[in-house]
Amino acid sequence: MIETATKLKHLREKIQDPEFQQSRGLSNEVSYYILAFDPQDQPLVTEEVSRMERQFNRDTVGVDIVEFNLYQIMWELLADMGIQDDVLAMEESDGIDYLTEQLNNALEMTSLNNPFITYMQSRIPNDQTIVFVTGIGEIFPLIRAHKVLNTMHQVITNVPVIFFYPGVYDSLSLTMFGESKEDNYYRAFQLN
Repeated sequence: MIETATKLKHLREKIQDPEFQQSRGLSNEVSYYILAFDPQDQPLVTEEVSRMERQFNRDTVGVDIVEFNLYQIMWELLADMGIQDDVLAMEESDGIDYLTEQLNNALEMTSLNNPFITYMQSRIPNDQTIVFVTGIGEIFPLIRAHKVLNTMHQVITNVPVIFFYPGVYDSLSLTMFGESKEDNYYRAFQLN
């Protein structure tokens, strides 16, 4: 298994490649990438994502990096809906499985226009943007990575998307934290 630091170094190099920035060279596939990493390396990933944002958004590389933290987005969406406190009470009274079902319904996770996707799409400034998606580990099992990715790849198609995943991705399936298998997802390239 390739170490997280090596994957992050390769990502940094890839971001500087004009072919990558313009989503070329992928046989007309939507340019989605998953950088799976050992969950213990989350502090390293968080630090490096922040460092890349600061560096590339200020340098003359010609791209902007926009990070979307799914955990933060979820709480903002729930607050906007006025149900943030209800969610906390529901977990306590009805359990995590019921809460997960209700959250997925409220956030319309199977809809192409679900609030997560609409939120992200409206905040991508231009076609010279690279999207970083973080925070999926913090909202698991409430929201699953494959649900976000399955709708995202149909709507956000003109910019490269890097999905930071604390677990294992084998180009076919996702396994959160290396222990909890999700539904298959095969539309993204591995970043090694």
